[in-house]
Amino acid sequence: MTKTGVTGFLQMSRSSRGLGHRPFTAATGVRIPYGMPKLFYANFYESQRALRHGFRLACKSIMCQAFSYKTAFLGWNMGQTARDELATRAATPWHYHPDLPVTNNPLFDWPPQPKKIITYYRDSWLVISETSLFFLLACVGWYFASPPLATMQSFGAEWVFFVWLRTLSVVILVAGSLHWYFYHYRGQGATLKYVMQFGHRDAPRFHFGAQLYDNVFWSLASGVSIWTAYECVMLWGLANGFAPSLSWHQNPWLFAAIFVFTGMWIALHFYCGHRLLHTDFLYKTVHSLHHRNVNVGPWSGISMHPIEHVIYFSSILVHFVVPSHPMHILFHMYMLGLSAIFGHTGFDALLMKNRERLKLGHFHHQLHHRYFECNYGSVDFPLDRLFGTFHDGTMAANQKMHKRLKR
Repeated sequence: MTKTGVTGFLQMSRSSRGLGHRPFTAATGVRIPYGMPKLFYANFYESQRALRHGFRLACKSIMCQAFSYKTAFLGWNMGQTARDELATRAATPWHYHPDLPVTNNPLFDWPPQPKKIITYYRDSWLVISETSLFFLLACVGWYFASPPLATMQSFGAEWVFFVWLRTLSVVILVAGSLHWYFYHYRGQGATLKYVMQFGHRDAPRFHFGAQLYDNVFWSLASGVSIWTAYECVMLWGLANGFAPSLSWHQNPWLFAAIFVFTGMWIALHFYCGHRLLHTDFLYKTVHSLHHRNVNVGPWSGISMHPIEHVIYFSSILVHFVVPSHPMHILFHMYMLGLSAIFGHTGFDALLMKNRERLKLGHFHHQLHHRYFECNYGSVDFPLDRLFGTFHDGTMAANQKMHKRLKR
């Protein structure tokens, strides 16, 4: 190679020699010693790089071979089912996931499966679950931590502040306790955690430079305030007769049914509002604030833009049509706010003495935070399946989603 050729080689672009749009010394990070022929040094560097690259490939090859031998050795004694499980674990992007595929409320399955339906609602209402806990909290909240309905006939600073303070206390207690136990104290380690990482690193995309501070701010400053506003409007409507009222003595069957079907109405409303938020304009200006949290935590649940809070909590307005009791209002708001906190915990369940005591995470929604363009609703109402946006957590569903997005 001539001197001109050497100079030309050293001035080539990134696409030509793969070293970036920088001088040779900047690309390699090494200063060329004075007086050393550049062509010799270039050849020397390239040979060293080739050796390092070859060494890395050899190491990868040895590791892959060792893994294949381990798999073969284990598989020799395991049987086909265990080998399939090992292969699935190697392919999954999750540290932990519940049994797959994810399923919807069996009430909508065809042909009907009564046993599955009974089991589904038994596990929601007759054991310790988020639904049963929210029901008990609504009972306690109304009868022991709320002003009399008669005082709500006109908006007053005292009772509105009392409702705000109760809501603030509940959110801090629930989200704060879950965050402290799982993320600060690490009481469960990474057992039943969907992803190994504990939250995001501090980054400029979060307000105050940290995910936790960002999530706490939006949950309390915007979330609790708009939650309180909707709750106060509904209680004011019940107190003045603008919203139809209902008591247990009037119609016990309807009174109970409203609790049972609240989850399905929330799922229907959530799907519609969520699809709206994923339109280009609203996603960029509003919903992207919530989706900063790919690796979610308890405080991520209602960490949203104020406009999203207005849309999200608006499902409570159905009680201007459906006859209700104040307990229904509180239960509905807890199913919106506290269920989101539970569902974003990042852990599938709370363990006590190595036994699952309380289901927490919503893996169906965790898939949405991972892949964005799927699972806009919840498992209570199968709108995702109806509109082709359902992801059941399997590799087949992942491939199907990618094909849909390429159209």
